[in-house]
Amino acid sequence: MEIPSEEEQGQQVLVPLTQIRSRTTHTRPLQPKHVADLAESIAALGLIEPLVLDNHHVLLAGSHRLAAIQILKEKNPQIYAEHFRNDFVPVRIMAFDSTTDSERALQVELAENEKRVNYSRDQIEQLAERLRVLNYRDTRGRPKVGEKALGPALAVAVGVSTRYVRKVLREQKVERTGKKNRNSDPIFQRIKLLRRIQVALEELSSLPQQASPTDADQELEAAIPTFLEKVKASIKDMSKP
Repeated sequence: MEIPSEEEQGQQVLVPLTQIRSRTTHTRPLQPKHVADLAESIAALGLIEPLVLDNHHVLLAGSHRLAAIQILKEKNPQIYAEHFRNDFVPVRIMAFDSTTDSERALQVELAENEKRVNYSRDQIEQLAERLRVLNYRDTRGRPKVGEKALGPALAVAVGVSTRYVRKVLREQKVERTGKKNRNSDPIFQRIKLLRRIQVALEELSSLPQQASPTDADQELEAAIPTFLEKVKASIKDMSKP
């Protein structure tokens, strides 16, 4: 595979936040939820992927990251100062002027939006350890009071799906222990219990109806098909790699 030139990759430098100029148009509107998640991720891990600017410091890619940095500065100035000393932000400078080469500017933005950095499994695990120290936990349900969900936060940080992050962390755990103890895996346990429920519901729905069912019996009978489909869908979703 041909290695991109330094010009194509962009020169990585530090630029004062106040010198970064927003673009007048973007292919994607800002999504407040994503901005908030990014702000939380940056507060915990710092800015993992630098912003991309043209040679006049006009933003080419990273509008959500820039908005998240600005929110962090406004709402948590102490953490912001720890990650961005003296207001300097990591960026990559592309050697062209976006005002005179709008086509290339669009190409850079689209390429950055589609890009997924190929983090190694060890790097993902290292980031996960940093988040665990900050009370992020491996959990699928709602975290306990004072805890935060590790998977979604790590997925936002590295730009991949939460499912992929959880898969990597499971595999890393297996490698550390040397063997997979499925009985201690909460996902495996949940799937096993749901399959028992599925079998019980299928058996229940196959029974002949009572001659004089009560109102509660009728309500239960009507609810079984919908509940059974939800159980099957949950098993299918959790069984995906």
